[in-house]
Amino acid sequence: MKIAMPVKTNKENPALAPLFGKAKWFAFVEDGKIEIKENPYNTGTYVAKWLVDEGVDALIFIEMGQSPYELLKETKIKLYHAGFDRILLLDVIDKFNKNELKEATDDVIADIIKHHEGKHGHDGHHH
Repeated sequence: MKIAMPVKTNKENPALAPLFGKAKWFAFVEDGKIEIKENPYNTGTYVAKWLVDEGVDALIFIEMGQSPYELLKETKIKLYHAGFDRILLLDVIDKFNKNELKEATDDVIADIIKHHEGKHGHDGHHH
């Protein structure tokens, strides 16, 4: 099984990046091996397609917009929410392995998007 998650840096045990589409790096975890690759895109929908091409089975994330969610929902990739708090890669993997992560259903996504819009406003400009 290959799991992907957006991360902030390419160091060992980075924190998860809050925004799926804007993450600079993605960690890919397969058979306990962690590989961190640079995210070639800057838009959630393109990132979603890239993950499909990478053969990802599960994606763990903090925040995601509606469009990439709709796109990912049509794929075989299972989506899991890491919660809204800062969390490190190895802690997320641990929680995933213990089945402690919530699968991201429509309801969960609705909450995430509400949270997302509340925090960043609607224009998306924050520097």
